[in-house]
Amino acid sequence: MDTKDKKIWGNSPKALNLLNQALQLEYSLIFYYPRLASAIEDKEARNLVLKLGSDSIKHADVVASAIQELGGTPLWSFEPFPEGIDLIKIFQVQLEKEKLALQLHLKNAGLAPAGSLRNRFENMAKEEESHIQIVKNILSNQRVAL
Repeated sequence: MDTKDKKIWGNSPKALNLLNQALQLEYSLIFYYPRLASAIEDKEARNLVLKLGSDSIKHADVVASAIQELGGTPLWSFEPFPEGIDLIKIFQVQLEKEKLALQLHLKNAGLAPAGSLRNRFENMAKEEESHIQIVKNILSNQRVAL
């Protein structure tokens, strides 16, 4: 990101707020997916869930780097894993989180100046669309049996 772009985007509290929202959301996904994967018997579904977690790590890294490049401080936040809720309900919550991540990445892409940073957010948005479909498929196939 060049200095001009940093000045345009980095001076925006709105941009840093959206980036930190995306970061916190990605971290909630990172911590849920490995636990969910360990509870799934279906090997294919388990591998898909692990991929979702791995992609979320990459997304969090991109967002945290963008925050730092813009002179902000990444805000880390962790949600406890819900106890006593069945996997279907957890995946329904995960589906909503993936949809929110898509919205946040699209908003951040729209705020970012043209260039590599905007492209990174657009690419993450495309991946979130894929994540939404994966979670929908897992839910529709009821592949989350213990």
